[in-house]
Amino acid sequence: MALFFPILLFFWLFLLRKADVILYKLTFLKVNNLMLNFSNKITRVSGDFAVNILASVIYTFARQIVVFPMLAARLTDADYGTLLTVAGLANVCTAMVGNALNNIRLIQNSKYDEHGVCGDFNLLCAIGCGASVIFAIVLQRLFSLPLITTIFLALYLDASNFYQYATAFYRLTLDFKKVFLCNCVVSAAYIAATFVFATATLWPAVFLAGEGVGLVFVSCTTPLLREPLAKTPLLSDTGKMFLMFFGMNLIGNLLMYADRMIIYPILGAESVSYYSTASFFGKSAGIIMTPISGVLLGYFAQKDFKASKKLFALVNGISLAVLAVFLFGCVLIGPWFTRLLYPSLYEQSVPYLFLANLAAVIQTAGNMANPMILKSCPTRYVLFITILHGAAYLLFTFLWMPMFGLYGFCYAAIAANTVRLLTLYIIGLTKF
Repeated sequence: MALFFPILLFFWLFLLRKADVILYKLTFLKVNNLMLNFSNKITRVSGDFAVNILASVIYTFARQIVVFPMLAARLTDADYGTLLTVAGLANVCTAMVGNALNNIRLIQNSKYDEHGVCGDFNLLCAIGCGASVIFAIVLQRLFSLPLITTIFLALYLDASNFYQYATAFYRLTLDFKKVFLCNCVVSAAYIAATFVFATATLWPAVFLAGEGVGLVFVSCTTPLLREPLAKTPLLSDTGKMFLMFFGMNLIGNLLMYADRMIIYPILGAESVSYYSTASFFGKSAGIIMTPISGVLLGYFAQKDFKASKKLFALVNGISLAVLAVFLFGCVLIGPWFTRLLYPSLYEQSVPYLFLANLAAVIQTAGNMANPMILKSCPTRYVLFITILHGAAYLLFTFLWMPMFGLYGFCYAAIAANTVRLLTLYIIGLTKF
């Protein structure tokens, strides 16, 4: 009996030791798995960012470094200013239809999966394409476009609407490698078409070739053509959201191209060319930031995503730091780069370089803050921000433009974009 307690104690200590070893191994394995999963997730997200940025660089290089400079070189300043204005209005149209449906698909897709239904989106896009043809006729009347220009413009709008919408499938599946391949093909089409169609009457064919090839690519690599041209029980909710996004994108993209919409009737087509050239380098910040924004919205569209104030602050803190460095680059190499690409427009544009680039950079910062607001806040918040931005733009423009001309427009763009950015930050930091 005397030996019983020492033996029991020894046995108990032995079990504790074994349990400790087992617990350590389990804990180590758990932590190791967590770290491995975290590392894999970070690697995947970083890879998605890198691929999407590279895709955007290729696409932007084709349009901004090849297409538009070549068009500017072959057209007069007035014809190029008209082209920029019409192309800007065309982009507003495709944003109201194709881009709006793209974002709505990301937001609504989980509901369609839950109900096990498929449809509505191709139907809404087809209706939008019909309206786009009417819009092309309106543009013909407003700018006295030749018939052949109008035909190519209408075809471009319809092809771009379906193409812009269908790219949502890549973001839903987080397949950004397909985005890269698609942009490579589209960019090659844009460059090839520019050498053939860069004239005052055939220029819309350049954009038709690029977007049309993109539409063929997404048709072959996404379920776009397999989805029925039919309505579902969710059409009412999706249709209401489409109308709301339609209005928001109308205001937002009119503001994006306000340099053309406002300057053209007041200061003339030449001034459109000068401001667009001056802001070129700053708008190129979108080469990096816009694809990142697209990746973020793709991840935010996943079912397990939860917004937080910390994440919102982190994303926008990093974007501000990157944009600050980019703005410094605008000051250092912006003039040289602008002169290289637009030698005929540089002298008239150089006085506005810094102000125009600052306005563009602030606008890009707002675009980075928008995806989380868009996904996680009620739509009325996005509508409020859009209306406030538009009102500020119009107010500042009509206050300062009559007194300061193109300088006044620069000041108005900076002020209005700052109002939008601060509003986005306030909502993000108080509602999450």
